[in-house]
Amino acid sequence: MPTQCRDCGRPFEITPRDTAFLAELKLPPPKACPDCRSLLRCSHRNERSLSKRACSLCKKDIVSMYAADAPFPVYCHDCFFSDRWNPLDFGQPYREDIPFFEQLKALLDRVPRLSIINKQTENSEYSNYSFANKNCYLTFGSHYEEDCLYGAYSTKNKDCLDCLWIYGSELQYECLFSKNCNRSIFLDHCADCSDCAFSIDLKACMHCCFCSNIHHKKYCIFNEQLTKEEYERRLAALHFDTWSGLKEAKRIFSEEMPKRFPVRAFYQIQCEDCEGSMLVQCKNVRRCFFSTLCEDITYGVQIDNTFHAADMDYMGYDRSERVYQTIGCQGLFDCISCNACWHGSGLRYCQSSFSCHDCFGCISLQQKKHCVLNREYAEDEYRALAERIRGGMEKDGTWGEFFPLSLTPFAYNETMALDWFPLTEAEAKKRGYRWKTDDEIPDVKKIINAKDLPERVGDIPDDVLNWAIKCEATKRPYRIVKKELEFHRTMNLPLPRHHPEERHRMRLRRRHGRTLWKRTCMKCGKETQSIYPPKRPAVRGSKEPSGSRGEIIHCEECYLKEVY
Repeated sequence: MPTQCRDCGRPFEITPRDTAFLAELKLPPPKACPDCRSLLRCSHRNERSLSKRACSLCKKDIVSMYAADAPFPVYCHDCFFSDRWNPLDFGQPYREDIPFFEQLKALLDRVPRLSIINKQTENSEYSNYSFANKNCYLTFGSHYEEDCLYGAYSTKNKDCLDCLWIYGSELQYECLFSKNCNRSIFLDHCADCSDCAFSIDLKACMHCCFCSNIHHKKYCIFNEQLTKEEYERRLAALHFDTWSGLKEAKRIFSEEMPKRFPVRAFYQIQCEDCEGSMLVQCKNVRRCFFSTLCEDITYGVQIDNTFHAADMDYMGYDRSERVYQTIGCQGLFDCISCNACWHGSGLRYCQSSFSCHDCFGCISLQQKKHCVLNREYAEDEYRALAERIRGGMEKDGTWGEFFPLSLTPFAYNETMALDWFPLTEAEAKKRGYRWKTDDEIPDVKKIINAKDLPERVGDIPDDVLNWAIKCEATKRPYRIVKKELEFHRTMNLPLPRHHPEERHRMRLRRRHGRTLWKRTCMKCGKETQSIYPPKRPAVRGSKEPSGSRGEIIHCEECYLKEVY
């Protein structure tokens, strides 16, 4: 059933599968398209914008995802999970003469919130949505990491810098979607490799550079087999130890390699009847990306271990089932429109509530049940009141919608919406979002432009730790921390010339998006879906029609024949 998106105006389809799922949960059809629904959810999640402030209860200095001027109290981890306060003390009665979301906003502006989600960590206060990290700095959505900096969505790594979605690796720099690799730079989708650089889809390789789609090889450049001596001579001539040499290598990696080597139309591993990419061991999923161990779900991004659900972002790791319009949750059953709730059931419009069930419009609860707007009721009273609220929301058209824009405490450029749906300040404000202005003034001895940094890390003095460096792209000042300097010296790599957030943006551009396009395999001519958009002229001699982007796209069958 085609309809028009309320927010962006584009047409979108509500499929019979969507209709059946919504009917099961007694929900109306959505008014916004899947992308706009996800954008709204992501605008309520801040991972990366951290501030120093005081805990509103114990007054200790803390690092928080909420700025000091937030309208509600913010508690450190120890205070939030202590018995020094009771979230039910902030409860309020439901009034039928006031829209539900207006009443919820009044509650959200009063109830204390958890400053940051960063559990069982050691010397890693500048991490968020993280668990069991040690000596980490500005890592997000990462777990069991040690001595890692500026990374995201990574697990069990050591001494890694500026990486995204890596696992079980050591001494990695600017690597994506790779696992069990060692002492390598700029790898994409590689596994069990060491001493490799600027390569894609390598398996069990050593000493390879500018290579793609090869397995169990060593001493190769552009997939050409070399002797150890010739490899080392040609590698030295690339001058990765200089900024100019590294910059030219990045250009080759991004511009030339996609036209030289075949790429998969999309990434799926051990999947059955799935539509999407970066899927692992999934079954019967539609329009899903970056997801693992999921079944019967639609419109999911970065989802783990979730079943029979729709419209979710950042779900995992414990099993969730029968959920709709959720973000940052895990271990939920039969929940609608929840944000950062763990191990609950029967939740409706709840935030940051843990081990709760059958609650409606609540925040910061722990091990509670039958609560509405943080006020507890007997079970029969709760169920009657929940039905009245649902009826009122059905009348004003808000039932089944996610929390509205007016309830997010974050500016657009503080949230994960910016990662998936980049907007300029003007575009975000036009849509009604706030924008955080960066006015940081570093307290340093010296401020220099990034272009004035020495070409080689060997020429960098220890005093650089006391400087501020202006990013080449954004002009935002940034600092080099001690562990970062030590890493670059160990790897003999030049210091970065971009702010950490700009480096993150650059990595996101290497990651594919969450849209599928119709393409044809450039080997067999069969139609396939692809993560690569049709934009550039076709490669000469291929079966791909003009308008393609330039990559040599192969369907899964042709890709496997090419590689194996």
